[in-house]
Amino acid sequence: MADKTLATFRIEPEKWESFKALATSNDSTASAVLLQFIDNCLDAKKILSTSSTLNANYSLDNIEVLIDKRIEEILTPSLDKTEALIDKRIEESLAASLTEVRSQLEELRGKLKAR
Repeated sequence: MADKTLATFRIEPEKWESFKALATSNDSTASAVLLQFIDNCLDAKKILSTSSTLNANYSLDNIEVLIDKRIEEILTPSLDKTEALIDKRIEESLAASLTEVRSQLEELRGKLKAR
């Protein structure tokens, strides 16, 4: 494992608890969110959330990208569930149809034997 530095900072307890709860509600941890934020800043080679850069980052193009990303984050799980439900219903329908066709086939075979 690579050497790592333990970073500490001071924050009001209520803010920290709220932040941890927010991270948890987004299937993450406070540490993971902070590490991702640091990685994003380093990739962009700038701090992404100070008020002076915040306005610059929210040009129409950036807003469109952020909206598209958020829509994808929201819709993808829903679409995946819908797709799985559709697949399940198709399988059930095909199985029922196959059962019905087999039943009709057996009925026809019975009639042919009776002739």
